[in-house]
Amino acid sequence: MASLSLGVGHHVFPFRPAEGSRSARLPAMNVSPSAAPTSGLWSRWGALTRSLISTRIAIERERSFWESLNFTNRSNLKIKARARGGAFTIRLVDHARALEDEGTLVAAALVLSYSVAESAATDHLGVESRRVAGIEDWGTRLLKLAGATWNQVEGGLAGAVEVGVIRNLIVHGSDRLDPKSHQRLLTAGCTEFEPDAPLSLDYETVGVYRARLRSLLMAGGLGSKTSGDDG
Repeated sequence: MASLSLGVGHHVFPFRPAEGSRSARLPAMNVSPSAAPTSGLWSRWGALTRSLISTRIAIERERSFWESLNFTNRSNLKIKARARGGAFTIRLVDHARALEDEGTLVAAALVLSYSVAESAATDHLGVESRRVAGIEDWGTRLLKLAGATWNQVEGGLAGAVEVGVIRNLIVHGSDRLDPKSHQRLLTAGCTEFEPDAPLSLDYETVGVYRARLRSLLMAGGLGSKTSGDDG
């Protein structure tokens, strides 16, 4: 368990959320209990969903806690934390800035979700992931094997390719839509993006992208109606 303290000079402040602070008044988040996972695929998918939700709650509570404290010398304060693996020190202003950056978390969630989906699909098809040409390829094969079409998938082919393109940009460290990626979107019928558009992700967008991946897997015969209950 992490041990945290806030120090300025020789003073140390314990971490106790103030009564009536935003952290004490977080709205309840209802997560429906899911049925037992029907496969390793949905077990991993559910674990990713719960991790994303729990991390978002933790970040919101942490942000709310610091906002509830009225320090006049915030720029001079440092947070010291002892956790498994070592001890860390960070300026409070840098810590607060990091809490506002949700892009890193949601990008990781999208990349992992895509990897789980692609791995499950290619395993089901009996092909190596390196031998398929993107989600438009393995997705089409998966649907054909199940006797389904892209019309049965949330967002259709265009929506799925959008997920694949954004995932690839993240993996390769790009922050803008390059010409090749833009053409790939247009070929799939996705006209939502302008050339050289900046890459922008938030919780809601990643939620939409994960729903598209889940829909594709289920339409492709890899799940039942309750398989995707964990999101």
